[in-house]
Amino acid sequence: MSVFRVAAWLLSIGLVLTLIVVGKSYLVPIFMALVLWYLVNALNNQFRHLPFVGTRLPNGITLTMSLIFIGLALYAISDMIVNTVNGFILESGVYLPKIEAQIANAYESLGINRPPPSVGDLELGQQILGNFALVLAGVTSAAKGIALVLLYVIFFLIEQGTFPKKMEALGLDMRRSTRFTRTLAEINAAMRTYLGVKTLTSIATGALSFVIFSIIGLDYSLFWAFLIFLFNFVPTIGSITATALPALLALVQFDTLTPFLVVVIGVTAVQILVGNIVEPRLMGSSLNISPLVVVLTLILWSMLWGIVGMLLSVPITVAIIIICAQFPQTRPIAILLSRNGDVDTKRLKRDKVLTRESDVLADAGSELG
Repeated sequence: MSVFRVAAWLLSIGLVLTLIVVGKSYLVPIFMALVLWYLVNALNNQFRHLPFVGTRLPNGITLTMSLIFIGLALYAISDMIVNTVNGFILESGVYLPKIEAQIANAYESLGINRPPPSVGDLELGQQILGNFALVLAGVTSAAKGIALVLLYVIFFLIEQGTFPKKMEALGLDMRRSTRFTRTLAEINAAMRTYLGVKTLTSIATGALSFVIFSIIGLDYSLFWAFLIFLFNFVPTIGSITATALPALLALVQFDTLTPFLVVVIGVTAVQILVGNIVEPRLMGSSLNISPLVVVLTLILWSMLWGIVGMLLSVPITVAIIIICAQFPQTRPIAILLSRNGDVDTKRLKRDKVLTRESDVLADAGSELG
């Protein structure tokens, strides 16, 4: 590889990263809209398979039903978050003395002879209220952005009906058209599989966690269950973070360690069962990503786009692998990012057959001409 080609690659990567960072406020809503677009179509497919509903209603009506359903779900979630944060703020006077009691118990258990610090000394009250204020501000900002995201989703739904006609109007030869169509189909299948399985397993994890929280009487059980559902989309660190927060509340809310241990052991067991046994069986080999790459891309996208980047790190990496596997110049990148280096050798054989068939058709066409 020449020096100029290396410089061109480095310059291209630099420009792409600059665009991702500078255009964050524009790109994040678009990518979130793409995820919701996939969810709307997946929900629409479920509506279409319902007896006496999908077979009798036009596709446009079921798509509208799906969009309204997801919009109402987002509204309910944002309302629940706001109410939970407000409840924490109103009941902070109840939790702060319990925190002081737990600090005193810790000092006594460790045999520390000096007086334990109070919440005022540690300035925990101001920090907690400040964090809650940040959460409220974030929810308010997200609520404003949801309207833009839903608008993008509507445009995507409108465009998906005209996309086949645009493909025909491009006038690509058979080989290029087949490659382009197959690439989109592979990305679509991978995204549907990932989002579908991940949503199903996240719902199961959140529901089982909610049962555990309800049994021990943990405050705001529904909110913590939703948090576990949401953070289950974040690979590796999501489950740990989602378990730590309700466990800390259990440590403060109750006078004994039993509820704390129940939360830690119970929720961890649920996540191991669903995440390491059920999810791999449902996911299969559709996501051929190296575990190291998952961690590295999680760090990269969290630095670039924050929490949204964490949620989208795996889908973006899947799309990059599929696209890079289509071209000889970028195929090594796909191999390095994949789990086992196999980026579908059967597909490459099909490419050669399709190329030979398209060349034969082109030669026959030129002879007829």
